[in-house]
Amino acid sequence: MKDTFLGIPFFRFYYPGDVEKVAYELENLKWKRNDFNWIWAGINERGTGEQLHDLPQFADLFAWMNECLEEVRKEIAPNATSLKFVSSWANKNDPTDYFFDHTHPNCFLSSNYYASGLPQDKTVWLLPNPWYSNTNISPFGDYTDPKYHLVHEEPTEAGKFICFPPTIRHYAQPNTTNGPRMTIAANAFPSGLIESGGVSRMYVEVTK
Repeated sequence: MKDTFLGIPFFRFYYPGDVEKVAYELENLKWKRNDFNWIWAGINERGTGEQLHDLPQFADLFAWMNECLEEVRKEIAPNATSLKFVSSWANKNDPTDYFFDHTHPNCFLSSNYYASGLPQDKTVWLLPNPWYSNTNISPFGDYTDPKYHLVHEEPTEAGKFICFPPTIRHYAQPNTTNGPRMTIAANAFPSGLIESGGVSRMYVEVTK
């Protein structure tokens, strides 16, 4: 399902497979502590680390997520041959943990799969409010005030998969449950022939 935030497409899908099995497999990964939460330890082995979409226990999930990517490609990149995942990892928030404000570099599309958690704990995207951004006037007060941003909030729902623009700042609110809240993040890039009206042709091969 496509939704829009200020005309920007956000895509939302719901996994038809075994949602609890995905959460179980995530819980049994090796984790490394960050300042604010936990990250899958495999992604931290720079240059030699695995990608989550290479692990056999998540093959069914990523096969379905690739089908979702194809639906998104038809909408936002119809002149690209395909969209392929270039990186994927997992995050875990213990009670009171959160995920800091960030964007996703080195990709065309970002996505998030919610493995566990409750709807009241949301992911929040922030766009600068044009009344206050890029002007010659200093902000009228505390720039963390919500009025300085246009906000989209996405409830945490186990089994939900969303695709969104990687350049929009976003963060996850603190986990208010008594157990871990786990998500899978995955970035994608066009692969194959990319062209515009038969000109400006480029061929990109995504191999990982």
